Amino acid sequence: MNTRQLREYRLIQQGITHAEIHTPLEIIKNLGAMQGQDYHGSLWAIGLRTGLTQREVIKHIEKREIIRTWPQRGTLHFVPPNDSKWMVGLSAERLVKGAARRREQLGIDDETFLSSEKILRRAFLKEKLLSRPKILKFLEEGGISVSDGRGYHILWYLAQIGILLIAEMDGKQQTFGLLEVLFPEAKLLGRPDAIKLLAKRYFTSHGPATLQDFVWWSGLTVKDARLGVIENAHVLRSELIGDTEYWLGKDATLPNASKRTAYLLPGFDEYFLGYKDRAVVIDLTFMQQVVPGNNGMFKPTIIIDGRVVGTWQRVLKKNRVTVKLFPFKKLNATDEDLLTIPAKQYADFIELPVETEIVY
Repeated sequence: MNTRQLREYRLIQQGITHAEIHTPLEIIKNLGAMQGQDYHGSLWAIGLRTGLTQREVIKHIEKREIIRTWPQRGTLHFVPPNDSKWMVGLSAERLVKGAARRREQLGIDDETFLSSEKILRRAFLKEKLLSRPKILKFLEEGGISVSDGRGYHILWYLAQIGILLIAEMDGKQQTFGLLEVLFPEAKLLGRPDAIKLLAKRYFTSHGPATLQDFVWWSGLTVKDARLGVIENAHVLRSELIGDTEYWLGKDATLPNASKRTAYLLPGFDEYFLGYKDRAVVIDLTFMQQVVPGNNGMFKPTIIIDGRVVGTWQRVLKKNRVTVKLFPFKKLNATDEDLLTIPAKQYADFIELPVETEIVY
């Protein structure tokens, strides 16, 4: 396998190429978890992989078929509801311990968390879902200060210990609920079983990927990540590409990379963010154009033949959308024409006519 085939295989395994009508739950379960920091970007990531429109994806979220919480690296992801408890539990202890200094700076102690939990449990007796502003109001009225980031940290902590989860949006506001009430069937797997299952889902959906890629994505230790690979020896195989060892599904077959492809991905898509080593998909001299100033805000990317060749943005107008493309370098006429296909794909997703503008 060469690097071109590696990229094509990742596109296929992640459900980007040959997207068929799958449910959002099937896509999220296949990936293990999907980056969810940018809510609207995540909707497009799901729509791209399912063929569903934005309205249809939102309906699945409103039915709570998928939810958001803070599993891997303590970062927002969409996850299958019934897997949320064990997925968060895998990293919770390390993340909570690692946030001790931040809690000290915020003046939050164990009693603050206990009091916050009691206040919110009483609030949830009246309503199954509460918006973030309502939750913060309840905490303030209960004598818990939520200023200077304290409120966010309390919510994050209560999610880490399996109390809260993020449900559907209420307009532009996040809503939260009690995990045990909304999903009483959510299981807490033993740690070895949880590591094994997460590793299987990651490598069969993100592969070919390295052990360090999995460590980065999962937030696990190298020891735990290696255990996950070993325990999946019956479903995974290794592939040497150059001097680097990659892991992928044992039944993987080399993709036919003869057909050219182009996609417009959201800023935090798994195809780009799901790996520590991104040099396989982008010339690193252009990273600053994707993440200006390394500020952690990833711009939406243009993909041609599996490589990141630029960024893009949408400009919504009353009756149409303009898709502005910002290639890193001058494209030839064939590639410019090729990009009209994913621009139309995105426009169909938000159900608007499209104009495409290339900016050099």
